[in-house]
Amino acid sequence: MVFGLIGLIFNVVTFPGMLINGLVQDRFDGTYGVPEARVAFDDDLDVDDADLDEEALADVARVLDDGESAGEGETAEWIVNYEGVERFPDLFKVVIYPFVLTSLLAGAVFAVTGGLIEFGLLSQDGNLWLIPFWIGFATAAHAFPNQDPTDALWRRSSQTSSPLKFLGYPVVGVSKLINALEFLWLDAVYALVLWAAIGTVMGLSLI
Repeated sequence: MVFGLIGLIFNVVTFPGMLINGLVQDRFDGTYGVPEARVAFDDDLDVDDADLDEEALADVARVLDDGESAGEGETAEWIVNYEGVERFPDLFKVVIYPFVLTSLLAGAVFAVTGGLIEFGLLSQDGNLWLIPFWIGFATAAHAFPNQDPTDALWRRSSQTSSPLKFLGYPVVGVSKLINALEFLWLDAVYALVLWAAIGTVMGLSLI
């Protein structure tokens, strides 16, 4: 309960990172053809808890046409089916590329912030430098892959002969570990480590 409340507050404070992560993920979902649809299913069915695959979902839900509303006793929800990505390399990219790009974006914001401090345009004695730092921190803190694509990558890694699976397993493992140990604030720790690393590369003492 307490950790859930803290997590909610953290997400509210770092909402720019959630927004950026969502936009980046949507971009790669579209690029690699991740199937998605608006479906209707019985109110009594919890799709998240049911953990349905594509075939099972088709038995309990129906795809809504554009502009169509859910019927009586039904709930409408937008479903993104990562299991439906045909090629394993494409699924791998859908999971990895958003993490890499979001981390690079956060690193770029940190680098600009450090540069402004170095050239005296921002001072760590005041509070103004915290604005760009906050944006970089929020972006980095939400860089790790979301649960749905990582779960799909985990399952598909055991079904493919692609050598990429040997990279897929550790990536998914780290993501699952971070999600399981969210109370340790590992996503926030990652953001601070990235901030410190950028400072080290630039020869600055940012912490």
